Amino acid sequence: MILNPLSNQVGGHDGVLSMGDDNEIIVKPALPQELKFYEESALHAELASWMPTYYGTLTLTRNQQTGQDGDQTTITSHPPTIKALNGYALSDMMAASTLEKQHDPTAVDVVAAAAVAIDDGARDDECICLENVSLGFKKPCVLDLKMGTQLYDDDASEEKKARLGIVAASSTSLPLGFRMTGFEVYDSEKNDFTKYSKQYGKSLTEETVLDGIRKYFAAKLGPERMRLIIERFVNDLTDFLATIETQELRMRSSSLLMVYEGDAEAFDAGLELEQEKIAAVVARAQAHLEKAGQEEEGEDNEDEDEDEDKDEEDEEDEEDEDYDDYEDDEDDGEVAQKVTDMRLIDFAHSTWTPGLGPDEGVVKGVKSALALFERLLQEDYPIEA
Repeated sequence: MILNPLSNQVGGHDGVLSMGDDNEIIVKPALPQELKFYEESALHAELASWMPTYYGTLTLTRNQQTGQDGDQTTITSHPPTIKALNGYALSDMMAASTLEKQHDPTAVDVVAAAAVAIDDGARDDECICLENVSLGFKKPCVLDLKMGTQLYDDDASEEKKARLGIVAASSTSLPLGFRMTGFEVYDSEKNDFTKYSKQYGKSLTEETVLDGIRKYFAAKLGPERMRLIIERFVNDLTDFLATIETQELRMRSSSLLMVYEGDAEAFDAGLELEQEKIAAVVARAQAHLEKAGQEEEGEDNEDEDEDEDKDEEDEEDEEDEDYDDYEDDEDDGEVAQKVTDMRLIDFAHSTWTPGLGPDEGVVKGVKSALALFERLLQEDYPIEA
């Protein structure tokens, strides 16, 4: 178990960790409102499809023992208790050493560190277990877009409302409905990431935010790959807008997390894999349609040559085997190379609000981001006539 590299580099999500042989699972402190939002998202499939997969919770039990002098307290960590959802057995997805303190005491100590981030005095600390969206990327270029015009809960103190209101008004949150809160871009020449902080994002204005977006799409992948990446995010934003306009909720300080592959070789491998999977699915569908059509002909096919039938069956079997290879890879835990991904994250201040309509501040942010991405395509990556 290691600290999630994205937590310190991009969003500053304190206490977030990743677990498993390939860091399949993100573990973060479970604030009650966020946990409730994830659990209730099962009733909102359209929005849930944009969220990281929620696997359940991990509870760390800590015993507090008082010393003989009455003023010394020690905390003893125990292996975490897993509550799995959605049919996933979390213990099967983690390294055995992660769950057994005897084999790897450091692993439990790291979980304890996350627990302290919740409440240093708590005896039982509950964490949310989520899909690691960055898994499947070799050099993930990550952008965190904080969505919405209002950054505080309706029941926040007047002091907090005033403070966050100033933050929104002095950045792009209020006028555009989103703010770039941090991002990193892979530089293949330096073999390192260029990182931009929250402070940089807050410094951007309506006039300069497009320059910030340009910096995010600055990986040295060439114009054709970069255009494809931006086109995909334009499509994602378009589809997400159609979804968010139908959801009755309020999201304060939630983010759209965007990730694209910054390594050219891995990028091409991901595209090739996508094409292979599509071809396998199409071939399998065609084979089954042809088979169904032959069955409908009934006795008209009884006199067909048996050798020809066998050849067709062998061909169908080969196509099925090609498709099953991808399913077997997933079952074996192999992670497919990704090209791009976009998810909605961070729901510590989000609630479902039936009857109140969509969050217009978030809708505004999605529309603004979509317009800027489309503008970037037109200005920097025009289609040649």
